[in-house]
Amino acid sequence: MARKPQLKTFLREARQMRGWTLQRVADQVGVTNACISNWETGKSIPRAHNLTAVCKVLKLSVRHARELANRS
Repeated sequence: MARKPQLKTFLREARQMRGWTLQRVADQVGVTNACISNWETGKSIPRAHNLTAVCKVLKLSVRHARELANRS
């Protein structure tokens, strides 16, 4: 049985695939790099407007990210 993907993994892998730092994503989203780190480690889940913003920056599906966030 395949493991269900998690939002934290979805965001971290997308950022790393682009070779971007936490700070680069944070600057574009308008949050701190600590916020991005917390999302990627599962310590917190981004609010809807921030989730939309980070998906736009990383060119990810907002719908898929929201589904993952709802599972967390």
